[in-house]
Formats: sequence, structure tokens, C-alpha cells
Amino acid sequence: MNLGQMVGVLPVVPTPFKEDGGVDLGSLERVVDDAVEQRAFALVYPGVASEDVLLTADERASCLDTVVKTVAGRIPIVAGVNADQPQGMVDYAGALADSGVSAVMAMAIPAMGDEIETWFTRMADALGGKPIILQNLGAPRGADLSPAQMRQLAAKVPSIRYVKEETIPSGQRVSALVEGIGAEFDAVIGGGGARFVFEELERGATATMPAIELLDLHVALVSAFMAGDREHALKLYEASLPLLLLQATYRMRLTKLILKERGLIACDAVREKLPPLDDKHRQLILEYHARARGRIGL
Repeated sequence: MNLGQMVGVLPVVPTPFKEDGGVDLGSLERVVDDAVEQRAFALVYPGVASEDVLLTADERASCLDTVVKTVAGRIPIVAGVNADQPQGMVDYAGALADSGVSAVMAMAIPAMGDEIETWFTRMADALGGKPIILQNLGAPRGADLSPAQMRQLAAKVPSIRYVKEETIPSGQRVSALVEGIGAEFDAVIGGGGARFVFEELERGATATMPAIELLDLHVALVSAFMAGDREHALKLYEASLPLLLLQATYRMRLTKLILKERGLIACDAVREKLPPLDDKHRQLILEYHARARGRIGL
């Protein structure tokens, strides 16, 4: 499916794990089905919020295959190709050339050094024409490219049709990137867990790529903004902030706690090294989530 100009929410699907540490494909199917029903524009798997670099190649492949089969062509799928080394990203891209995904997301990483253009060209060649979302993240994991560098890279690698801006603060960078829409890019996507989504939309981003626990609210927010109801979009954004403040610290732990509470996953285990949650935090997170969803009548 074609991503086109891209307007809406592209949540990053987490990787559910079993009590024994293995991946839980049944839970993954439930999460994917729920996201499609909640009107996600597209699904992203794997991404940082999927604990991508902590998955084995076999786990990554089996989970992506599950996502593709579960979606069954209902909405587009974006596959992340992030790895610690650029050759690994090229290898992942090559494996996706004939897959059921619509596009890939690739992060500019420090290991690419001065050869970022070369590595992205190799990924584009390996993909055989599928579009690339350039993911820009701050150091130490990302290469922290400037808007000018991203626009220059996209001009030299035509397969790069979208950019996801993850650095903080993102606002002025989004404005500079939006100037390239229609030339270097087809759309600019907000990142940073949607903590700055309202400003990003005001500056011309048309999509956001957050974690999945507030998908229904984020869909309503972006829809309201695009329909010209700025006031309602702002109220929804304000409702999301208490939860997203905690999400900035606990990340996948928070996401999976909520998904487990909703009955979508069986276990909320994570592999990422994150601060533990105590009972007070669990209660507060679930309260924040219920209040945020209550703002849209859910």
C-alpha cells in the first residue's frame, strides 16, 4: 500500500514477551488487530519502542511476519531496519525488498561516519524502490543530523521520501524540514513519543509516530487538528501530557503495563534496561491513562 503524503498516526508496535523471555506472537496479533481497529494510518515494526536492537534476527523476522499476516493488507506497514552497524541495516533492507511492507524506516547512526550517503544509497538499492523514512535521533544512538543535512541527503538519495524528527526540541527543526516538502520530502513525521505533537502539527508535520498506548487519543487529536478544530486538538494534547511525562522515563514498561491492563498482552516484561515500576507508579499510570481516554469518551 502506498504511504502517499501521509496524514495520521503511525504507532510503533511493541514486542510482547512471555514469562520465559521468548516473544509472544499471540499477544502481538491482538495488539496489531486493535491498532488497525483504532484507525492507525500505518503500523511501524520494529522500531526503538519495539526494543529492536535487543531482538535476534529470527525473532525480528517472525514478529514482522506476524504483523504483516495480521494486518492482511488493511493498512500500510513500515519496517524498521535499525542495527548497531550500517551493514546490518543494508542486510535487513535487502530481506524486505519482496516483503509485504510499504516502506522502511532507517536511522542515521554515528557508525556511518562521513559515508551516510553511501550507506543510504546501498539501502535504497537493496530495497528495490521501496520508500525510506529517514529517522533522525540525537546522540549517542543517532547521528543527530541538522535539517540542512537531512534535506541534502534526501536530495541525493531519492528513495528517502519522509523524515521522522526525533531530536529535542523538535519544533524549529520541523519548520526547516517542512520547507523541503514537495521537493526533498513528501511529508515530515513528528517523533519524541508525541510529547511535542501539537507544536509539530502547527509547524507543518502531518503525521506522528509515537508508542501505541495512547493511539486512540492521538488519532482523535491529529484528526481534529487536520479538520481545523485546533481547540479540541489542544485539549486532547493537554490530556495526554501527564502520561507522556512518565512515559519519557519508563517507556516500554509503561506501554506494556497499559496493554496488559487492556487484555491485549499476557505479560508486561521488557528487555530494555529501564527503571522498575512500583505499585504507586502503576496505579498512577493507569489513572492517567483512564483520564486521558475519558477525554474522548472511551
